[in-house]
Amino acid sequence: MPVTEIYILRHGHRLAWSLNPLTGKYTSSHPFPTRLPADPPLASHGVRQAQETGRHLATLFAELVNHDRLRIYSSLFYRCLETLRPSMEALLEQIPESDAKRRRGLAVRGERGLGEWFGQAWFVQPSPADAARLQGDFFPWLDDKYHSMVVPPENGERIEELHERVATALATIVKDVDEEYSRMGRGDEEVTILISGHAAPIIASGRALTGQVPDDWDEEDFQCFTCGLSKFVRRHLPPTEAQRRQDYYTERAQGVAGGWDCVLNSDCSHLSHGEERGWHFHGDESFDSYGAPNAAVKVSDGTVHASKL
Repeated sequence: MPVTEIYILRHGHRLAWSLNPLTGKYTSSHPFPTRLPADPPLASHGVRQAQETGRHLATLFAELVNHDRLRIYSSLFYRCLETLRPSMEALLEQIPESDAKRRRGLAVRGERGLGEWFGQAWFVQPSPADAARLQGDFFPWLDDKYHSMVVPPENGERIEELHERVATALATIVKDVDEEYSRMGRGDEEVTILISGHAAPIIASGRALTGQVPDDWDEEDFQCFTCGLSKFVRRHLPPTEAQRRQDYYTERAQGVAGGWDCVLNSDCSHLSHGEERGWHFHGDESFDSYGAPNAAVKVSDGTVHASKL
């Protein structure tokens, strides 16, 4: 089992959007680089957070990069990739340009299974730009050959479905990296995964990895401050008899649920302003869950305003 650590980074402070559920249309007063709805860039403060994070990760992961024992995954929404930019530039500086194999191994893999949660709706929820466009126009260190292994439903999902989606994505990623290193004859090495993602999937990730799923989805357990860094360490416990009868990587087996300990819970010690903009679930309506059109507008900070239509 090469993968022994998973770090999960929430994106930095971003610009906002508005949604009119009467029309299902997302809008913003700022132009977004991808020109896609609900795909904003970082605000200026978020850029500073990302820069501070980049300096921290460049030191934290230096040895892993030197020995090709780091794999990086991210949501394909712009704000998550932009958060990674300073980190990727700093990490790639540690690899000679002549070492193409090691630089390819560090390329970020865009996984839609780690993407934002918008709630279930009667309209089609936002999707990110495709990896080829993002790699060509914005992020040259993105792996445009990688294909997402999990894709959210186009009309969004309820909280329970989000947790299932994230658990499946994490199980698939861990299995994929484990097998990658085993094929290279490096199955006895210890490998770290870094993930850049969003608040709701990060909370769901903590629950999936530790197996600690509360009875109340709204319980404040796993934190997710902007540019906060969480760390999970894989347990080396023998599987139970029940687990031996299951696929080792399913969400109920030791490959994900119950197989990891949380040792950092959205740590912000690398940030000059510390913990900011924490988030937790407030039921299915947190990022909006719509059964039918109505005349209210909810913006991305959770406030509701009367529609002008």
